[in-house]
Amino acid sequence: MNSNLSFPEEFKSFDEVQQFWNNHSTADYWDEMEDVDLELSPALRSKLEIKKLYRLLGFSLEQISGIEAKARSEKVDSKEIIWKWVLEHV
Repeated sequence: MNSNLSFPEEFKSFDEVQQFWNNHSTADYWDEMEDVDLELSPALRSKLEIKKLYRLLGFSLEQISGIEAKARSEKVDSKEIIWKWVLEHV
């Protein structure tokens, strides 16, 4: 850590937090940070998994919109649309 920098003990608002991190690098405070355990809700975990799948397969925003629209119309998860297409074309 840069010894000239001091990490605030407390922030008074979210805006203050945002302003601080807009002007500082986490690298300067790495030694002061603590690991945290984070548990995601099943819904959020599912959304993150599908976003990761989109990136992995290199879909464009237009393709993603089409997949999500088709999934909504068929009342299924987007992953099902993708896997169905993959299985049909392998």
